[in-house]
Amino acid sequence: MKSISKLGIGPMSTEVIESVFRYSEENSEPLMLIASKNQIDWDDGYVNNWNTKQYSQYIGKLRKKYPEARVYLCRDHCGSGFKNDGIDDVYKTIDSDLENGFDLIHVDFCHLKNKDKILEESKRAIEYIKQKSPDTLIEVGTDENTGVLLNDISRIEEQMKFFSDLTPINFFVAQTGSLVKEINQVGKFNQEFISKIRKIADKYQFNLKEHNADYIGSEEIRKRTGLIDAINVAPQYGVIQTKLTLEKCLNYGIDFTDFINTAYESSRWRKWLLYNTAENKFLCSVIAGHYVFASDAYKNICEKINRHEDFMETVIQEMMKNFKMYLDNLK
Repeated sequence: MKSISKLGIGPMSTEVIESVFRYSEENSEPLMLIASKNQIDWDDGYVNNWNTKQYSQYIGKLRKKYPEARVYLCRDHCGSGFKNDGIDDVYKTIDSDLENGFDLIHVDFCHLKNKDKILEESKRAIEYIKQKSPDTLIEVGTDENTGVLLNDISRIEEQMKFFSDLTPINFFVAQTGSLVKEINQVGKFNQEFISKIRKIADKYQFNLKEHNADYIGSEEIRKRTGLIDAINVAPQYGVIQTKLTLEKCLNYGIDFTDFINTAYESSRWRKWLLYNTAENKFLCSVIAGHYVFASDAYKNICEKINRHEDFMETVIQEMMKNFKMYLDNLK
């Protein structure tokens, strides 16, 4: 099965989302928007305070604005434990995604821990999705991304066989060693290990996808060539927009204190810390900036930046440069 796209992008803001459509149309490049349950879900989300229906309606407007864009609407990490939720909530997410035209759902029950239970619930969810919407594409993963490689290759092959017997799978999520912490890539891509997994994936006709591929440069991306079919990048785009916002505030003498305080007080930075502590307030605020883009504090400074330039256009151009860097090197 051919990979639908090489790059999955987190919909961190309206600016990021529009940049995906713009880039896809201008470069005839298929792209994936990969919304997590925290970002956008059936009931709410931190991205523009949208629920799934509202998000889908915005996507519909962009499809009219950019009719030649090929953008796949994807659900990232659809499983329990990603939003302090249970399995019942997962099926509310699935139902809403299917009702609102999602193209792909990533089934991920890694937080259940028990391997048999993970496979059992994954199978149930996949069969449910396929029964309701046979054309919906499936991505599957069974292991939490910790940056630690899994040495039991035979278990990975057993899982690939298990899922291949269920239905065609578009992406199998491979642990590559990559890991995002703070505003850095702290993991290390292991080519030797992934080469072995690649052979197994080819046997079962799976595309391999790597998550947590943020903050890597051209040389690192090229290491994936021939091994990884697609990568996901998300928090990096929130940080790029946050840093760009602060830069423009400094250029134009705009006070960003309220925004920094709002981001810090959200505490959404805590799970990303590695070497630093809560004492590094500025770093924590940059990490968490995108979680509060929907706040009045952020909207107020964007309004002031827009008196000097078209900030939406500035962000779009910056995002598109980053997309190009990934896509040019991931052949």
